[in-house]
Amino acid sequence: MCGSVSKIFFSLCVALSVGTAYAATPEGEALDRQATTLYQQVFSPFCPGRSLNDCPSSKAAELKDQMRAELEAGKAPDVILNEVFQKYGDQYRAVPQFSGVGMFVWLVPIGFVVTGLVVAIAASSRRKRRVSADNAHSSATALSAEEERRIQEELSRLE
Repeated sequence: MCGSVSKIFFSLCVALSVGTAYAATPEGEALDRQATTLYQQVFSPFCPGRSLNDCPSSKAAELKDQMRAELEAGKAPDVILNEVFQKYGDQYRAVPQFSGVGMFVWLVPIGFVVTGLVVAIAASSRRKRRVSADNAHSSATALSAEEERRIQEELSRLE
């Protein structure tokens, strides 16, 4: 009995060290980034209001492990996501698709930004024109040297 426990413990240690070494490789890091990107695109069916990446539930960990294993097997990320959404539903989609209502969700904020830029540019150019017109008006009302001399003469007579 003690020998089988030590074999299990040894096997577990070897698996853990191999897994750690694999995760430290550039391929493992790239796979980690890819898996994290996938997890962030799904709202957790187990933790309302949280992404799958942020959910501490054991069920979420199982789903993440399953998605990670499919990535390691070479399955395309889009295929994995589609399978998750088929199983749990589109309401768990954290990033809307660019079709149907999802297109509206993407285009409305872009429309607001473009409209804001157009309004800001128009207001800025209108203000520049007003400042130039004010400058032109003030230079037209400036007194000539002859007029200033005459005013000074009249003021000195009043004293």
